[in-house]
Amino acid sequence: MSLLERMSDLLRWQKKDPSMVLPWKQDSLPIFSDLSPLYHTRKRPEPLTAQEERDLELANKRFLELCEKCVQSNIPLLVDAEFTSVQPAIDYFTYAAAIVHNKGENPIVFNTMQTYLKDAKDRLLLASKAADKMGIPMGFKLVRGAYMSSERKLAADLGFASPIHNTIKDTHKCFNDCSNFMLEKIANGPGGVVLATHNIESGKLAAAKAHELGMGK
Repeated sequence: MSLLERMSDLLRWQKKDPSMVLPWKQDSLPIFSDLSPLYHTRKRPEPLTAQEERDLELANKRFLELCEKCVQSNIPLLVDAEFTSVQPAIDYFTYAAAIVHNKGENPIVFNTMQTYLKDAKDRLLLASKAADKMGIPMGFKLVRGAYMSSERKLAADLGFASPIHNTIKDTHKCFNDCSNFMLEKIANGPGGVVLATHNIESGKLAAAKAHELGMGK
């Protein structure tokens, strides 16, 4: 977890200061939007140590091996989402792996979008557009999110607005908008989506949209 935090700090600072060079960074997709919270990183982080870079190389090697096994078995790999403090690193790892392993019509590596976050829709659109430009079929798992209390407390403690939508209606709208976007996208081209929701209305709306688009089960 500490390595994910360190990487996330560096990725956030590079968003603030694009001149910052991260020698370990590989090709990836956009992980921030203009709405993304950057308050976790208050000052310029130190570069990764030699040991941290070795740990990163090992972690990346193991992750890519897992992805390759999923490709060989044709089993989708859904990478879960976490706290915003470490999510940039998770997004980075996931997108870098997707660039390598997502080929053809159906993606293997899926990233998770927490739609209770104000930046979720913009991040989804940015990553999707970049993947299209690179010819990468991208898969996304859509959830609402599980860390509302801790995310709000952290933002308040640091003197910033919460990254969580102000109302449950806003979260519902974000989930449904992202769902519609992905359903329309995969109805007309490569890609994949997992709609992970217990919300009955969102389920009904997604089913109606799929029917409208002529999508099978």
